[in-house]
Amino acid sequence: MIRRFALLALLMTGTASAAVTVTDDAGRVVTLKAPAHRIVSLAPNITDALFAAGAGAYVVGTSRFSDHPAEAKKVTIVGDATMIDLERIVGLKPDVIVVWRSGTPAAQVEKLSRLGIPIFYSETTRLADVAPATRRFGTLAGTQEQADRNAAAFDASLARLRSDYAGKARLKVFYQIWDRPLMTIGRAQIIDDALDLCGGDNIFADLSQAAPTVTREAVLARDPDVIIGGDGGRDALASWRQSGFLRAVKHDNVITIDAPTLALPSASILASVDLLCHTLDEARARNQH
Repeated sequence: MIRRFALLALLMTGTASAAVTVTDDAGRVVTLKAPAHRIVSLAPNITDALFAAGAGAYVVGTSRFSDHPAEAKKVTIVGDATMIDLERIVGLKPDVIVVWRSGTPAAQVEKLSRLGIPIFYSETTRLADVAPATRRFGTLAGTQEQADRNAAAFDASLARLRSDYAGKARLKVFYQIWDRPLMTIGRAQIIDDALDLCGGDNIFADLSQAAPTVTREAVLARDPDVIIGGDGGRDALASWRQSGFLRAVKHDNVITIDAPTLALPSASILASVDLLCHTLDEARARNQH
C-alpha cells in the first residue's frame, strides 16, 4: 500500500513538472522544463491574454499601460514599447519572457536573448487570433483548462456579434486615432477587423501600416459616412464638423466613443467592439433620415 502511494506521488510530481512545448507566433518551437510560473509580459495585450488564460498569478513583470484586467496594475513594470529594464527582468527570475513580435524593438529583443531566458513571441492582429493565443498561453503556464474555457467563451461572444451584424448596410468609416499629426488605422490594426465585423469599411484599409499618417485632403476625398475618434479628453474631431459637405457631417455622424480596449488585441477587446457596433448601428439610423 505504501509503495502504491509512493508511486502515485511520483506520478503526480512528474505530471506537475512535465515539460511543455508550444509553437509561438514566429513559428519557433519553445520548450520549457515545466509550465511557466514566473512570466514577464512585454505588451499590454499580452498581459491581458495571460490573465484570460488563467495565468495572471504567474505574471511577475509587465510593460507600462498594462491596465487590463484591473489586477494587472499591481504587477511590477519592467519597461514599455521603447525601453526595457533588463536588470529588473533578471531580478524577477522569469521562466519565460513573452514578447510582442512587431512592437518590441529588435535591439531590445537582441539584448533579451543574451540573458539566456526563453523568449516566446506573440503577434495577435485579428479578432480570430485572440482565442488561439489564449489557449497557447494556457499550455505555456499549465492552466489549459481555464484557458480553454475562456477562449471558448470569447469565440462564442465573437460569433454572436458576427451574426448580429452580418448583412448590415455597409458604412465608409474614417477612424481617427490622433489629430496632430492626423493618424488613422490601416489594415494591420485590429480596429480595422472590428469595423469590418460591425459592417464598417475602413477608408484607409489599403494602407498596410497599423497606424499611418494621412492628410486631411485624403480624408475629404474619400468622403466617409462616419468619422469616429476615441475619447482623448478634448474634442479632437471638432474641425471635421466645419466641413459641411462631408456625408458624415450632413448626417451628424462625427462621433467620439469611449472604447479604451478597442486597440487591445486580447480578451478585453470585446466590450469595446460591442460598443463600436452599436455606434455604427446608430449612425445607420441617422443616415436613413
